[in-house]
Amino acid sequence: MSDVLELRGGAPATRKKVAILGGGISALTTAFELTSQPDWQQSLDITIYQMGWRLGGKCATARGEHMRIEEHGIHGFLGSYYNALPVMRRCYEALGRQPGQPLATFEEAFKPESFVLMWEYIDGKMSRWPFTSPRNDLIPGDLASLAKLQKVEHWVAATANVLDALLDHHASSHSALSLVQSAEWAVGRGLVKAVVAVLQSESVVLHGADSVLWKALDAAWDWVRNAAERLAEGNTELRRLLIVAEFLLAILRGCIKDEVASKGFDQLDDEDFSDWLIRHGASVMVASSPMALNTVNLSYQYPKGDTARTALMGAGCYLHWTLRSFAYAGAFAWLFEAGTGETVIAPLYEVLKKRGVKFEFFHKVEGLHLNAQRDAVESVRFGVQARLKNPERGYDPLIDVKGLPAWPGHPKFEQLEEGEALRAGKVDLESYWNGWKPVAQRELRAGRDFDHLVFAISIGAVQYLCKELMEANTAWKHMVEKVTTVQTQTMQLWMNRSTTDMGWDIEFKNPTDTVIGATYLNPLDGQVDFTHLLKWEDWPADSAPQSLWYFSGAMAEYEAPPPFEDTAYPARAYARVQAQCVQYLQASMGPLLPKATTNVISPPGDPMGLDFSVLRTNPARPAEGVQRFNQQFWRANIDPTESYVTSPPGSTAARLKAWGTGFTNLSIAGDWIYTGLNVGSVEGAVMGGRLASFAVSGYPALTDIVGFPASQGPV
Repeated sequence: MSDVLELRGGAPATRKKVAILGGGISALTTAFELTSQPDWQQSLDITIYQMGWRLGGKCATARGEHMRIEEHGIHGFLGSYYNALPVMRRCYEALGRQPGQPLATFEEAFKPESFVLMWEYIDGKMSRWPFTSPRNDLIPGDLASLAKLQKVEHWVAATANVLDALLDHHASSHSALSLVQSAEWAVGRGLVKAVVAVLQSESVVLHGADSVLWKALDAAWDWVRNAAERLAEGNTELRRLLIVAEFLLAILRGCIKDEVASKGFDQLDDEDFSDWLIRHGASVMVASSPMALNTVNLSYQYPKGDTARTALMGAGCYLHWTLRSFAYAGAFAWLFEAGTGETVIAPLYEVLKKRGVKFEFFHKVEGLHLNAQRDAVESVRFGVQARLKNPERGYDPLIDVKGLPAWPGHPKFEQLEEGEALRAGKVDLESYWNGWKPVAQRELRAGRDFDHLVFAISIGAVQYLCKELMEANTAWKHMVEKVTTVQTQTMQLWMNRSTTDMGWDIEFKNPTDTVIGATYLNPLDGQVDFTHLLKWEDWPADSAPQSLWYFSGAMAEYEAPPPFEDTAYPARAYARVQAQCVQYLQASMGPLLPKATTNVISPPGDPMGLDFSVLRTNPARPAEGVQRFNQQFWRANIDPTESYVTSPPGSTAARLKAWGTGFTNLSIAGDWIYTGLNVGSVEGAVMGGRLASFAVSGYPALTDIVGFPASQGPV
């Protein structure tokens, strides 16, 4: 392990200075893992350098008017976040909030979600496909539960269990079948149960076309393909169940045929996901079904963010993500009880601050520079965005909202020398196009200010900040070319009617479920009802909103981003998102919220378009029609640091490992490095942070980073 920096032999004479660049999930996870080691302060001195006034990166949250929660997009954890969930459980344990405090425990902060709203286009219209995944007894973030979900064999077995449970749960779907059809259905159920029984055997072998498992799968597969048309005619629920069955069985067949358990997922990443599914027997209909598209939509896998083009995703990345998503702990997903900033980012910050990690806000990286030998980083140059009035005291970034530490929507101007100028100029310190000149320059030098550097800024910024590294090491240039990013857009709507009053009529099977989906109309194909967050906002009682909806999706890049001197670019991008959102609401709300349309609220009128009177506006600022949208929240995620990392075919091989940067004092962290998962996500970012911690200190062990292939460790 010669290329991993290890802590050995007790405390050194001087502590190793670790500088972490960036303040997103990966940077915070790196620091969290480094400081989770006993007596870490005897050997390490850790500082995080962050642009602007808040932490979180793509998960940063702000508080706006009436303390409303304003996000970069829709965030939550899947039940298969095998690294993120344990990190957050440990974080809440270290946080040590007292009983009765808001979000005092992990269980109070994260709630199970099993409902997914999918959509089909049938007979010329959008049709709802409500899907509730079965729950299980595993506990998210619990090490004993995690031990049952660590291997590919576990994921395959869990996927088969989900299919089996779904078929049992929806027995009512075949109540109208004839006796002959019912008998045929019973045969199929027995074949699927035979697959589950084989997978539950400890001696099961996940390869070989002559294995007992393959023969059981083959029999179930033949039944699904041959019986589907006869059984499902005129029965929508049964037809959908058989689509799910074909999709999951194709995945299981592909895992065995391609020997994924022994050869890994990377071998498949030169192939596109849809080609892989079809190669293993899935019909084109199933490969283009909402069940199959959930993964690519959740992770924005559209070339240049253009949802008018076919999604592309490496088959190995797709399979790894999708297979894991059915092997969940407790529930399919775990949603945040407050905003991402309050539930995830602030707790991590508070724990790290308490442990002794130092934070330098308002430090925008301008460039990394190499030594004469071009084998190490010699210096890091920052533009200091603002100076503290009390440098010794440091910057206090958080505010209190109903007893919950939260992030304001702008810097705390009163703490800054340039505070009034920033306030008057409405300067966005997180934008590369803000036109704000640094008030000072700062340089960190190797050996004096840092001994080891962790670059935890998103890959979209590498081409601007790491030019010397790209020139010295072609692997960096290759990575930037292959690991692409897309811009995204989001809007949040505060409604003066409840979701039920606007036409939602599907009853949830679980008390904490809400509406969440990723296969609605593009470009804002993701939507979620986050009404439960309203309790953390501060609205006047006589004009408080009754519901809160988020919409999110990719944003097509019609042209390359302009030079940073073009300070009007953000305004143009935001205006474009505003126009797209208004058009979207005018054209697509009928299927989702049928009683929120003009034709229902103020007939006669448009049966598809939103009646904008349902949008909550300030009584002191009355508005009519589409002008009411102006008081909602929308965002264009256009900056290099906030573009979403994608996983196109051929990109996995270009990802560098945390310790494989080619520079002796530099490690990297993020969902863009090689993690084994290799999909943009909080889980990928947490894995990247854990891997960076390992690169710096040897902790945590690679075997504890679930999803990272042991064969890919340092030699």
